[in-house]
Amino acid sequence: MSDSKLARAAAYVTPESVRDALIDMVNIQTPTGRESELAKYIVSRLAHAGLDAYLQEVSPGRFNGVGVRRGSGEGLNLLLTGHMDTSYDGDEEYLKGDGFKPKAVYKDGWIWGLGAYNMKGGLAAAIIALEALARADIELKGDVSLGAVVGEIEKAAIEEFRGEAFAGYGTGSRYLVLHGVTGDFAILAEPTGLKIGVANLGCVWAKISTRGTMAHSAMSNAPGVTNAIAEARAIQEAIEAWNRDYGPAHEFMGERPNITLAAVRGGLPWRLSRNPFECNLYVDIRTVPGQTADSIKRDLRRILRQVSEQSGAPEAAFTLYLNDPATSMDPNELVVASLHRAHRQVFDSDTTAIIRRPAADSTHFNRYDVPCAVYGPGGRLHPDAKGHMHAAGEHIHVDDLLGAAKTYLAVAIDLCNKVK
Repeated sequence: MSDSKLARAAAYVTPESVRDALIDMVNIQTPTGRESELAKYIVSRLAHAGLDAYLQEVSPGRFNGVGVRRGSGEGLNLLLTGHMDTSYDGDEEYLKGDGFKPKAVYKDGWIWGLGAYNMKGGLAAAIIALEALARADIELKGDVSLGAVVGEIEKAAIEEFRGEAFAGYGTGSRYLVLHGVTGDFAILAEPTGLKIGVANLGCVWAKISTRGTMAHSAMSNAPGVTNAIAEARAIQEAIEAWNRDYGPAHEFMGERPNITLAAVRGGLPWRLSRNPFECNLYVDIRTVPGQTADSIKRDLRRILRQVSEQSGAPEAAFTLYLNDPATSMDPNELVVASLHRAHRQVFDSDTTAIIRRPAADSTHFNRYDVPCAVYGPGGRLHPDAKGHMHAAGEHIHVDDLLGAAKTYLAVAIDLCNKVK
């Protein structure tokens, strides 16, 4: 790694630069489906810094933001990437506090606001690193690119919940790589507490449906009347029993996946005088590398068949409406080794390799032959915060942004000067 090049470019990476970039980005509201204003902001500032920058239309009026700092052509290419959509819309009545609003609040080194943690902080750090390469006029053999993508948040269309607002789970990243924005390696700037994610849990979403008898509630105690909610309760108990053994059976890198009964819909709340004739359970099943959607299907069929045999009711129907595969990469890949070296150089300490639990777009890059490590700022809680980030509200410390930007910069100078 060239210390002189790094020092020259790092002079453009300052606490003020990362702070101001993130504040600008938090102040642009970007719920899933409405990310394009931020894409235009990113493309504009990258173009102003001298990069080749353009909007990539994913669907009508919905854009990824792309920028490229071109090398001489014979070196390794690096893609820095991250999503622009936020975990919430920003106007939910049930979410209180600065960390849930699309308006940045800066105080004592901390930036609070929706997206600060997930994951505009990582994107801001990557943008500043790219701008520093351009402003310091650092010559590289390979290209360094940025892909700011739409539609990563864990959402999937079902029933009346349809349209762009529910087009998440890798919508933008799949489009990005399918349409030529790639690299020999990628770094996804998701929050990892500045550890290196070399694997990620995946998940499957299932809808399980039970059927009951159409009857007046006054007659629901009559012989032959089946209550769909009661049938669903028996399935819920069976799933809870499955979950107790599921994690230990699938442990990977010290992490155990879990199963969550995440939603229930049944009966007619506006007409309780009718026996529940339908009930739907919605189940989130986390997976580890090596598991497949079809292995989950077989497990579900076994459970539903057992419940049916015990109750005498017909076997409940189910469908899978999301499959986001778990992923892992070789921990000896060049990009991982480069991240270890860069982190040590920036922080004067070592970091560790981890498996991440929440979903990440690394699965899509790995499956399209772009080995993707996950490394980003975020995860350090404010001393006064309680619980976890989704309870306290999103926030991030400027020092973590600064360190991440310098690490991305060091990796780019290291990797992109290697001849392919």
